[in-house]
Formats: sequence, structure tokens, C-alpha cells
Amino acid sequence: MSQQAFIEKIALIAQEEMKRSGVPASLTIAQAILESGWGTSELATKANNLFGIKGTGPAGIYQKVSPEYVDNKKIEKLSDFRKYNNWLESVQDHTAKLLKPIYAKVLGASYIVACHAVQDAGYATDPNYAQELIERIEKYELYQYDSQGGQTMPLPILIIDPGHGGSDPGAVGANGLKEKDLNLQISLYQYARFQALGVPVVLTRASDITLTPDQRTKLVRESGAKYCISNHINAGGGDGAETIYSIHSDGKLANKIAEALSTSGQNVRRVFSRQGKPNYDYYFMHRETGSVETVIVEYGFIDSKQDDVEQIQRDWKIWSESIVKYFCDFIGVPYKSPTENPQPEAKPVDKPVDKVSIEINGKVLPVQGYLKDGISTLPVRVVSEAVGVTPGWCPDNKTVTVNGKQLTVTNETGTSYAPAREIASALGLQVEWVQETKTVKLKG
Repeated sequence: MSQQAFIEKIALIAQEEMKRSGVPASLTIAQAILESGWGTSELATKANNLFGIKGTGPAGIYQKVSPEYVDNKKIEKLSDFRKYNNWLESVQDHTAKLLKPIYAKVLGASYIVACHAVQDAGYATDPNYAQELIERIEKYELYQYDSQGGQTMPLPILIIDPGHGGSDPGAVGANGLKEKDLNLQISLYQYARFQALGVPVVLTRASDITLTPDQRTKLVRESGAKYCISNHINAGGGDGAETIYSIHSDGKLANKIAEALSTSGQNVRRVFSRQGKPNYDYYFMHRETGSVETVIVEYGFIDSKQDDVEQIQRDWKIWSESIVKYFCDFIGVPYKSPTENPQPEAKPVDKPVDKVSIEINGKVLPVQGYLKDGISTLPVRVVSEAVGVTPGWCPDNKTVTVNGKQLTVTNETGTSYAPAREIASALGLQVEWVQETKTVKLKG
């Protein structure tokens, strides 16, 4: 394959990934060229691995001795690399890797900024990595692939922040509910809906990881977004939702979000701002997020003595959708409900025999799957995004894919489910069934 043919083949995939993620196509192509030697490397030819990503892939593991840099000294090391069924899976996995919070500066950036951002975030150990990427982009004019229809790809207009996470659970209810899990559940839903509606959006975290206040606010500041919605669940025994805005804001977005929650059935306690020392915001998410319009949303109380706990568990998706709708109205983007912009059509799930818990790498997800006829089925999007992979949906043949693998899906209340073993295989994870606790354990 000629160099130009290689560029064109990867460019087709890279531009599609850029549309849905914001990862510059030029960066993806340059990394593929550099990492795979124009598709001729051992990893590319024997494992379809274009980017040298380590771990277990959809097609298993490929072991290889490779050079690494330790304290700027080159060494040789035997490592496990991900094996893919094709180059499409490899490029999609590359996108998933760059959607992790540490690579937030890559999204929507110019190629020069993006190249330095991947190096600064530790993507490669070669101290000259960024410059080598830039040289290839400029030599082969790969920056031309960062334009779509004559327009450069947009920066995200919104960054969604699932509060807390990892070692910081946030508020914890007597019923075992953890704020960090609910925040992530709400945020992943909103992220998927905004993507479906064409709203450029990113996340501060897409899985259960720990972020310090400095890391979190830096991600928001450097995202390029104009607005930030920071999702939280309150504590203290009260009841109802609150939205909080900066003392330097006009509060219009906070009031719009409060209106959304009110019209969707949740009572709103108040919309307010809070000052610390003179002319300084009390909350660091307002104080340290720069020019980004940040609204903290408290959906209800995890320890409510009234009905918030029941409502949070029952109505979280209704509330999340209402915010999606009202935010679209706020920024002037046409809104379509999930029924107007449907998820993949599939045969409905009959009444489940039993519910099953889902655990990924030791972390229990805040959602459940179903056990039917001896087969456990899990929600595709939540499970996939918990490990940093975004499922694909093809409107032409109405199929759901994960890492390029088509899944056998069923549908219940707008959520697509697939057999646990199918999802695990597509994600390169091992699956274990624990009968005593009716838990599906996924490990990778």
C-alpha cells in the first residue's frame, strides 16, 4: 500500500471519529503513521494495532518486545498489546483513549496544541513525540483533514462534570446510594443525548476515577467550552433541587435548568449564588473555572426524609432529559426527544425473570441488567462508557456496535441491552457470573 493510499484509508475513519469526538483527524492519522510505520509494523500486520495501545483487545493479546524510554533512556521491554479484528477497531479504540479526561486539551484543538497535549498527558514516553507528529502533519498536509465541508471542527460548547468520583464518593445515603455513581449515571446519559442532537460536548470524567479540584477545574478551563453543568446530589436532610451560579453570572442558565427540573416534576428549593470573601465565589467550581459559565446542579437530597431518594432513583432520566431539552433551547439548537431521535429499534425485552448487578474491575455500576432464560443482558451504553468506549449506532441497518462488533440487542424503555458475554468480548473483558449474589463481573 502506498503512503497516500494509507493516509486516505485512515483519513476516512479518522474524520468520522472526529465528527463524534472532537479528536483532530490530523492527529489520528499522524499517530497511525508514526506508530505503525505506515501500516507495516509487526503490530499493525499481525494484531491490526496501529497505535501501540497495550492491554487486551477485542481479538485478544499480542506480545512483543518494544522500545520504551525511562528517564529519557531507551530500553527494551516485553509487553502485552491489544489485538484487533481490523483497523477500524484500532482507530475507534484510539478515540476512546483520547476521550479520557487527561486528554481533554486534545479535543477540538489545533494540530499543534493536540500534539503537545498527547505528549504532556503521557501518551508516549519518547521526549520528541510531539515534534515528530507535527513534522508528519506538516510534511503530508494532514491538517487538511481537520476541515469538514470547509468548516473546521467546532470546539465543545458544553462540558459536563460528574461531581466527585473514585476515592471521593461524595454524599452517601443510608440506603447505600453513592453520589458519585448517580452523578456519573446522569452525566453519561446527558452526554449521549447531546451527542445524538449534534451539540459539541465533552466530559470531565467518563468512569469512576478520582479528580482533584485542580484537575477538575483545569479540565473545564481548558476544554474550550462556553458552559459547564456540574452534576451533584445534595445531602443534609432537605428536599428538592437547587441550582447554583457564580456571583459574576447573570444566573440565566441556572434559572433555565431549575425551570427544566420543575417542569419535569421535581420541586425546586432555590436558585442562588454564594460569595466567599469579597468579590470571590464560595464554590471552587465557580471560582476556578475561568470564563466558563458553570452551573452546579443539585438534583435532590440523598438523605431526604421526604421523597427525594425515591424520585432520584425513579426519575433521574426524566430530569436529565429535561435539562437536555432546556439547554438546547437556551443555546438555540433544535431539540428532538428520544422518540423522535430514537435509539436502535429492537425486539422489546419481556418481563425480566430477575435483575442482576454489574461490576467492572471491582466497581459496582449504579444500574442493573436482567437475567432471562439463563442469559444475563446488560445495558450496552452504560457498560461500554464505563470503560471509555462509545457504542456505535448505524441508522441504515439499525445495528448497535461496540469496538466495531455488532451486538444482539433488545430494547426496554429506550435502553439497548445485549448479552453480557457479547459485550465483554467486544470490550476485551473477561466475564464471570456469581450465582449467589446474581452479579456479572467484568474484568480487563
